[in-house]
Amino acid sequence: MTKDELKKLQLTIIKKNKKINRIMTIIFLFFASITFILMLLSLTTPSLKEYFIFSIILLIFEVIISLIITTAVKIGFLGDDTRKFKKEFKDIFILDALNKNFENVEYNPDKGIDEKIIENNGMMYLGDRYTSNDYVSGTYKNINFIQSDVHIEEKKKVEDSDGEIKEEWETIFLGRWMIFDFNKNFKANIFVSDYYPFLQNKGYKEISLEDEEFNKLFNVYAEDEHEAYYVLTPHFMEKLKKLKKELNCGVLFYFVESKLHVAVNNFKDSFEPNLSKIINEEEIENNITKDIKLITDLVVDLNLENDLFKME
Repeated sequence: MTKDELKKLQLTIIKKNKKINRIMTIIFLFFASITFILMLLSLTTPSLKEYFIFSIILLIFEVIISLIITTAVKIGFLGDDTRKFKKEFKDIFILDALNKNFENVEYNPDKGIDEKIIENNGMMYLGDRYTSNDYVSGTYKNINFIQSDVHIEEKKKVEDSDGEIKEEWETIFLGRWMIFDFNKNFKANIFVSDYYPFLQNKGYKEISLEDEEFNKLFNVYAEDEHEAYYVLTPHFMEKLKKLKKELNCGVLFYFVESKLHVAVNNFKDSFEPNLSKIINEEEIENNITKDIKLITDLVVDLNLENDLFKME
């Protein structure tokens, strides 16, 4: 599919979406107007007063039902076109941008980082539902990396105003999980995070470093205190502090074996198209560049390509 064909597909989706909205609005207004008339009659006619509360409940019910039906109709009529648009968009724009910036690129929108990679290292609580997509792997400045969007949720029971217990899904993490090769084979693992509790505390010790600002920003756990001091040098801590301030969101760093995990809890999906906004190639490229820049900045800012730490 060409870019022009993709634009035509998007216009078709937008037109169908507007048509569905118009039809459903007309249907809703028809039934809502009848309910509103009943509400007015119940206020002006003594014999119908008992129907006032009923008409309010009916109006609320109509709003909820109309939203549900509208969503179902859109999924039925637009689902295939929407899926096709997203796939072609990513093949045309995102894969092209990735290939321009990285070597050895693999991109799979439907694949993600395996849950067991995070679970086996005990980096964070994985809740009750884990999903991951937009898998990217590649090489930048001779550093291999993988990254995916990750969404972790926990099922919670909540009591409503009527005292009924309902189940809700609460997001624990929504953002990007990146794994970089690190030019050092760590003798002991090190966990650095601004607020995520480290799960596998057995064998790990919480430590404080000489940088007071760093201690306020991050919690540090390490299997070996001396290894933490060796890796978290004053210069490297400055880089982590800078990244934390620039990202302005929850962040986690985990040094394990010869890998560096970086989790950015920015509550955003990377590389996602805006279906309702007409394609603007320059704007799209700028947005994709921002998503890519997070990967390249981490390699450059943390100086990951430097083999100073490399152990023979």
